[in-house]
Amino acid sequence: MKKLIALCAMMAMFLGLSTKATAQDFDPKAMVQRQLDRYSTELKLTADQVKKLEPIISSRMQKMMEFRQAGMEREQMMAEMKKINDGQMESLKGIFTPEQLEKYLALQSQMRQGGPRN
Repeated sequence: MKKLIALCAMMAMFLGLSTKATAQDFDPKAMVQRQLDRYSTELKLTADQVKKLEPIISSRMQKMMEFRQAGMEREQMMAEMKKINDGQMESLKGIFTPEQLEKYLALQSQMRQGGPRN
């Protein structure tokens, strides 16, 4: 019985440590860079387009982090992010070509449906 309790305690400890490590590995700057890299590759962006896109993605990530830190409920956060995304779309129309915008929308749709993320 003591062995079983000790084993359960060890498993709980390891689970807690692995969860804590994962939360600490969350790096917004790295997420922004991954998105820039993905869009750059998938949409074949020019260096100028990437330069214009970076502050837009960074701003969006910053807002998301603020919402999370404020403890915002998931549904409320999603509604606020939808507003931000809708506003961001106008900026993207000025950066992307019509073909790139079409591909971007397809990528967004794929991600919403649980498609692969890089």
